[in-house]
Amino acid sequence: MNNATSNNVDAAGGAQTAAGDQVSAAGAQGGTAPVALGAVGACSEGGSAARPALAPLDLAAEAGIHHHLAALLDRQIRVETLDALVSALKPTVSNVPLERTAIGLDANVFLRIGNHAKSSDIVDYLRAKHVAPLILPGQSVQEFWNNQLQAVDTVTTGLKKKFEDVRKEFAKVDQHFGAYASQIDGLLGQFSSEHGHIYDEATVRKTVSLLEMLQRSAIVPYTPRLMFREIAAQRKKTKTPPGFKDEGDGDFFIWADFLKGLLQARQGGQEFDHVVLLSYDQKVDWSRAGLPHPILVAEVRALLNVSFEIWTLEKLATQIAAVT
Repeated sequence: MNNATSNNVDAAGGAQTAAGDQVSAAGAQGGTAPVALGAVGACSEGGSAARPALAPLDLAAEAGIHHHLAALLDRQIRVETLDALVSALKPTVSNVPLERTAIGLDANVFLRIGNHAKSSDIVDYLRAKHVAPLILPGQSVQEFWNNQLQAVDTVTTGLKKKFEDVRKEFAKVDQHFGAYASQIDGLLGQFSSEHGHIYDEATVRKTVSLLEMLQRSAIVPYTPRLMFREIAAQRKKTKTPPGFKDEGDGDFFIWADFLKGLLQARQGGQEFDHVVLLSYDQKVDWSRAGLPHPILVAEVRALLNVSFEIWTLEKLATQIAAVT
């Protein structure tokens, strides 16, 4: 799969300075220069990679990040969208090492990690070897429970029970209805193979292990919902990605939370030259044929002066295998 990067995007221009300078300037507008929100922690006794240990919350620094992020998302900061569009039409393969790549997780990858053929390799790498930021958007945490773990488990289990009742009724009426029962059974089997892992006990254990790793290792940022609500509404009206294909604002806040986490990591002293969001969302307001929407690429470039890609777990597993 070809994956676009924004390596070819021209980073010239006063609006595309380093994130630390941008955030400091945003904080200075309020009269207080922000201080670091996080610091890189030491390796744990178990050999885990260095991780961000967030310092006590500094309200001035938090406000500086929020105001700068709002200015970007509301187009008060210059965003080189045309350069990103050109780069998307001439995609190049990123040569940034995985250890210099900040990684974010969309809600739809959580349970897939637990059920993935390379789940152990992925979790082991993220827990013990990945030193760049690991970002879990706060919105992803909510959607994990609301849309994945709870809803699909109830639907899958309920469908199986109801079909068993229908099968019994078929048997009572006419044996020739058995062909229909077989077709329905096949469809349910397909649904179960794709979503049944959600209530599979072994996968649940793997998922808990993954979440405990994230609890220790990941930055979990939230942007203020009321402060960004109007920006989300205007972006949806103008079909600005992500989220204009959905009814609610969940995708927008996953993106906003993710960008905040990246700013927070950069301000806390963590270094990275490339950004990846792990996601299986294939709607055009996120990506097309594996290439991220140029607007998303341009926003990351304007905010942090780094390149951006969207990967599947298969892509991540391939990259991990190449460095281990």
